[in-house]
Amino acid sequence: MKLRFILIAFLTVSFISCKKTQTATPTIVDDGDPQFATSSSGMVAAAQPLATDAGLEILEAGGNAADAALATAFVLAVVEPTMNGIGGRNLILLRTPKGDFQGYNGMTEVPISYSAPETPVRDGHKTIATPGVVASLMRLYKEHGSMPLKQIMAASIKHASEGFEVLPGEAIRHEIAYENMLKDPGFRRQMLKNDSILHKAGDILKQPDLAKTLQRIADTKGDDFYNGETAKLIAADMEANGGYVSLEDLKNYESPDMRYVTTNYRGYQIHTMPAPSGGGLLVKTMNILEHFDLSQVNDAQWATIMNQALALSINTMQTNYKEKDLELVQSKTWAKEQAASIVVPEIKTADILTYDKTMLSESIVDNTDWSGDTWGADSHHTTHFVTADCRGMVVSITQTVGPLFGSKVITPGLGFVYATTMGTYLSDSDQATGSRPRTTIAPTIVTKDGEVVMVLGAAGGLRILSGIAQTISRHIDRGLDIKEAVKAPRIHPEWQISEETGKRKFNGMTFSAEFTPTNGWKSSDSLAWQKHGFQIKSINRYGAFARVHVVSYDPATNTWIGVADPDWEGSAKGPEASDCEF
Repeated sequence: MKLRFILIAFLTVSFISCKKTQTATPTIVDDGDPQFATSSSGMVAAAQPLATDAGLEILEAGGNAADAALATAFVLAVVEPTMNGIGGRNLILLRTPKGDFQGYNGMTEVPISYSAPETPVRDGHKTIATPGVVASLMRLYKEHGSMPLKQIMAASIKHASEGFEVLPGEAIRHEIAYENMLKDPGFRRQMLKNDSILHKAGDILKQPDLAKTLQRIADTKGDDFYNGETAKLIAADMEANGGYVSLEDLKNYESPDMRYVTTNYRGYQIHTMPAPSGGGLLVKTMNILEHFDLSQVNDAQWATIMNQALALSINTMQTNYKEKDLELVQSKTWAKEQAASIVVPEIKTADILTYDKTMLSESIVDNTDWSGDTWGADSHHTTHFVTADCRGMVVSITQTVGPLFGSKVITPGLGFVYATTMGTYLSDSDQATGSRPRTTIAPTIVTKDGEVVMVLGAAGGLRILSGIAQTISRHIDRGLDIKEAVKAPRIHPEWQISEETGKRKFNGMTFSAEFTPTNGWKSSDSLAWQKHGFQIKSINRYGAFARVHVVSYDPATNTWIGVADPDWEGSAKGPEASDCEF
């Protein structure tokens, strides 16, 4: 796909207009927007068009949603290395055509020999834990895959070997990481031309070392990564550079089942995963929101209620870090008690929220939060994608390496970056040996009456939670179709240091709001919020409030609907035909 086409596709924002009290019925109009698609045969939505194409190709070849998710995951590891990769971590949530749920834990694991230093480091070999992505993807393949792994991984190996066109956002992130690239020999060899020159947008980036690693994974169904040549190279590199991951750590790594948790929300069932996932916070948020008739308030009021519910839920990370008691996570009693503390201001605004139809200039590229620095260093480098097939299997996966390019380390000859796990990035997380860090990633599936309604998730650090919650509420409570629900402006609670604990505490009366020129809140909203006692931080950069990717299903028309977040460079596509028998 040519850069010019991607830019034109990315720079187009569509008209959205909705009444607050309309019913939640999808408006299924495929308008040619590459970030929106409809199909009766399945769907893929991902943050990079080549990854979407890989998943689509598998669906069209007769593969199921698990096959398509695997193809998408491995291509994302090649074409979006700043955000994710096979040296990182992920969480997977799958629903079978029969309605059974399965979660996989692919989080990185702190090595056996790890000993926390007096002064935590920011990146480098000492921050690297045992990678989990390959193990979880291979469990997904062995238990639900239906096609040869070599066929599923062919696209990722091709893009690594022959190269791919670097998109503008990825190029900007490379530029930010340039100094780190120069410090690591494997990094220089993999990501720079002639060990010194950055790839610009539109350049072709080839990764032959990564291609060989991926080929060994395909040939051995992942065993090489933990027991073969790749494992030996990882362990030798760690030993030579003060890292902790050993052959024993790699050999013993497993991807266990993830617990999943369900809550009933106005007749819909929201399925997600508790700690170490962030889904428990989503469940708490939705249980609080259920105590308000959000179809009868205006948008400005809705935002204040949402913000307070989010703040109350996020603050429980301090008191219920591991969420061992799922009854407490799901507690409607707790949610009712919290809801009683929420202030609902008497804000008067128009009944209809309208976003202008605008053809943006290329300046949007310069006004997009490609690196996450709106929220501070290392705030949101993650990717999320969803797949669905014509038989009803759906898969939701969030994959990450932590901060930009993770640990900033690539083992010479292997070609992938490792996630950051120990050190300053996750300093509030449990870093005991054998532990897996708490995260905010939250693959989610919404059903009603046994039918899939939404399959979604997000990237963006803690804003993953707010992005998912707002998308669900706007669809169910506010009556927006799924495309509008993703495009609508978002908010996120701000934090302060608690005088009692010395730790961060989120304030429901203070929030950041998305004031992007084409689909943001209006100045009148800000004035109204402030008049009623809320403190507002205005942010006008695109992509700063999570990037949501979602697939929805309309049983009335047997139509899958895919939406890729318009603030990013992704796409959604569905097969034109399938071999399904109904």
